[in-house]
Amino acid sequence: MTHARIPDFSQPAPVRSSAAASTARRRIPVDPRYLNLPNERLPGEDEPWEIVEPIRAETPHARAFRFLDVAGELLTAVAIIGGGMVLTGLATLLWRPRP
Repeated sequence: MTHARIPDFSQPAPVRSSAAASTARRRIPVDPRYLNLPNERLPGEDEPWEIVEPIRAETPHARAFRFLDVAGELLTAVAIIGGGMVLTGLATLLWRPRP
């Protein structure tokens, strides 16, 4: 019975390369529309007219809309949570085992 030869892992593996393999690289086909794209601008290269900061107006009308928005969200949260509690209470009353 012959045993397979165990390789010597203490030595580095031989590198197989040929000059023909390194020079003959396969070219990946590229769509020619994407070859000559302009370079993107780096951060800080924006034109002054492109730098716009949104400024929220502090008028009574703007504050009123924000108040109504927050109040509506709070009222909706109370209605959803309260409705769930009422439905849970009704469910326990309706499906309670009768003596």
